[in-house]
Amino acid sequence: MFTSKEQGLTLAADPLSNAPELTFVEDDTGATGTIGAAVATAKKAMVAAEMVYMAMALGFKDLIEDCEGDIVEAAEGARTTKHAMEAEVRTKTHQAAEHWQKVASGPADNMNYCPGQEILERTSAVISDRMVEARLTAGLPAAGRTILASAAQRMFLETLPQVVERALMYRSVDPQAMHALAASVEDQEYLRSQLESLGLVAFIGNGAVLPRVSGVSNMPLATNTVVRFQAPPELQVMVELPNQGAVVGMGIRQGVTLICGGGFNGKSTLLQAIERGVYNHAPGDGRERVVTDATATKIKAEEGRFVCSTDIRPFINNLPLSKTTDAFSTANASGSTSMAASIQEAVEVEASTLLFDEDTCATNFLVRDGRMQQLVSQDCEPITPLVSRVRELWEAKGVSSIMVIGGCGDYLDVADTVVSMHGYVPSDATKKAKDIARRMPVVIEIPQIKYGPTLNRTIIVPKELAAHKPPKAKTRWSIALFPSDKLSSLAPPATSGVGADAHERTDEPEVFPELDLTALDQLVSVSQTRAIASMLQLATQNARRRTMRSLVSDMCTTALGDLPAGHGVAGNLARPRGIEVALAINRLRYAQIQP
Repeated sequence: MFTSKEQGLTLAADPLSNAPELTFVEDDTGATGTIGAAVATAKKAMVAAEMVYMAMALGFKDLIEDCEGDIVEAAEGARTTKHAMEAEVRTKTHQAAEHWQKVASGPADNMNYCPGQEILERTSAVISDRMVEARLTAGLPAAGRTILASAAQRMFLETLPQVVERALMYRSVDPQAMHALAASVEDQEYLRSQLESLGLVAFIGNGAVLPRVSGVSNMPLATNTVVRFQAPPELQVMVELPNQGAVVGMGIRQGVTLICGGGFNGKSTLLQAIERGVYNHAPGDGRERVVTDATATKIKAEEGRFVCSTDIRPFINNLPLSKTTDAFSTANASGSTSMAASIQEAVEVEASTLLFDEDTCATNFLVRDGRMQQLVSQDCEPITPLVSRVRELWEAKGVSSIMVIGGCGDYLDVADTVVSMHGYVPSDATKKAKDIARRMPVVIEIPQIKYGPTLNRTIIVPKELAAHKPPKAKTRWSIALFPSDKLSSLAPPATSGVGADAHERTDEPEVFPELDLTALDQLVSVSQTRAIASMLQLATQNARRRTMRSLVSDMCTTALGDLPAGHGVAGNLARPRGIEVALAINRLRYAQIQP
């Protein structure tokens, strides 16, 4: 049921009832009626509001000049960046429009993929000097090939105005909540900007709620037994924020940090909060005071991934049959090879913090213990484990590492800081870890070669990648590709996906290649994946050779609204980090990459 008060009338409509009807109550006399019985009265009350709301939502800007002040008022007084206000508009639009899926014949993109807990730059809500613009799509109600006119009329003339009323009008906004959102985003941005000067790569505020409802939900766990985060005294840092003032929490210092502890005690939960700390979070999420170096990148084993022209010699060298690894390529990487490539690719685009969870890493890439060193000599082992390189990564490259470690005790010898988790409560175990390392020494092999220079490869995304149609995001972790037959024949073999949706062209092959992004844990929205697909299309339109860093920079400095949008204006894109754009390109089997 939707209600609205205009010009002395209270109007109500239930678009989901079997016989939807607009009714009204005169506030002065209490008289009631239906739209059919008193069309003139209802029109008097609704005509201005309906025309304004419809014009705004449908983009007829020339019809909204008379109400410009009312629209602009929604943007006044907020102490924030534009993105914070746009996030509020998106959230309210989704909340007001959830019922549409029950009315429409097909899903509404922006409602199916409603904003999550992370605040992202999106094209679904845009604030300019003149207006607040919300963009959404919905399928017209239909029975087979027949449009249901009455339902469509209700959608455009009744439901849509109510959506706009609830989402865009200042009178529908809680000013205190809007200001709190703005202040929270400002504080998170400021806190992240201070990390480097404080010598930190991450900050976890006291009182933070880190656990989520479930593995498939990003909502905070809300129970009486949830353990809120409390920094150990030795690692406490205080930061003065512009709005909240002084906040205290655990600072994770630059260098090599281990997160240790028994199973089920919160190690991975802490790391997952840190990896999402590259984004700002909405108030009430529980992680509003968890911020991380904006370039922090999760590294994990990824068997079967594509690798092209990547120098992995710091980690893998001296392969059998004299195969070199200074420009290593494979269509089917092993777990250890994929991790070596991922580290090199992240460092290439200036990632300054790497995140590792022992559970998702290749064991032979993490460590080679003393017994295996005795059994297989270093000369016969191509892999230089990470434990032998992690300090060099920090000292020579300035790249910090945060690692969840539960079984590889050799890392105690190379750690700067050790955080122990017990019962979801952290403590500083650095001194104890160093004492153990002294009492129980281990032999960590010294690499036979220096780490070497940072990658600076060149790349072309060929125009033939979009020969049949542009790349299209299928899910958050998958982009469908439609390359030319010639390009397909030249590319290494790829895992194939399922054919296009039934409502799309049927003359395309039932099986098409996909760009697999399942290993990109910090990709948080399908709208980001859509933007990456549009960036790939943009790259094909300017298919010239340039460095990976230059290509990613060009893509990420292009306004979202300027990316290829197909038909009309795109309202379903969100800004991905440059790191994820680079990681996606490195997995593109059709990219022409050279050392």
